[in-house]
Amino acid sequence: MFKTQIEFAIAMSVLLFEMRIESDTPYGDNDNPVPEDFALSVIDDPDHIVRIKKRIQDSIMEHLEHSPDDYTIVHDDDKKYYSYCTDVYDHAMAIDAYVDEMYDDTQTKTIYQCQNCMSDNVQVKAWVRPNQGMAYVDEVEGDPLGWCDDCQRNVVVETVEVKKRAHVIGYQVQNANSEIHPHMDASFCVYSLDQAYSMLDDDNNGEEQWELLTIWDDTIEEPTMMFEGLPQA
Repeated sequence: MFKTQIEFAIAMSVLLFEMRIESDTPYGDNDNPVPEDFALSVIDDPDHIVRIKKRIQDSIMEHLEHSPDDYTIVHDDDKKYYSYCTDVYDHAMAIDAYVDEMYDDTQTKTIYQCQNCMSDNVQVKAWVRPNQGMAYVDEVEGDPLGWCDDCQRNVVVETVEVKKRAHVIGYQVQNANSEIHPHMDASFCVYSLDQAYSMLDDDNNGEEQWELLTIWDDTIEEPTMMFEGLPQA
């Protein structure tokens, strides 16, 4: 039994880690488990173990922040203590999520990307069957010209390999010399598409040529998000 939430969370992170690795259940998504050799290489690595236990600890603390009376019992001294119960084991799934993430970082996917702003919000030309509900047949080979919904113009669309979990987190506005727009707070700040459009539409920019730049999750090491919600909302 533990008097404080943090003591409980730390102790449970150790216990749940040991309980999960002793299980025979494959790691990761039940429908698409991570290869066993890879999973074992993660859970046997000391650095990964530290990070995994911290994930479990944070998961428990976040839960208790919203439901502080969960996982508690009243002892003989009429004081409330935190104690293990079966519901606590749900936080062991942080291990599976972590292993999944590590495995996904070794996998790639092919996307279509705007060569101008690096967005994946693009359209390409395709052959379709107009009398069969515009059924897709194939892309138009040898014609890289497409449309970027973010740039709002015709652009060269190319195929690139990115990490499986790669995703767009927001936008910046820069010039050809990679200098940031004067309305941006700093080079590590990331904005929504609407905020970026406002900078591009600003009439006080003189003759400076500003361009939209799409920011992916690995573009900036520690980005500061200047908006809430989805970047393209």
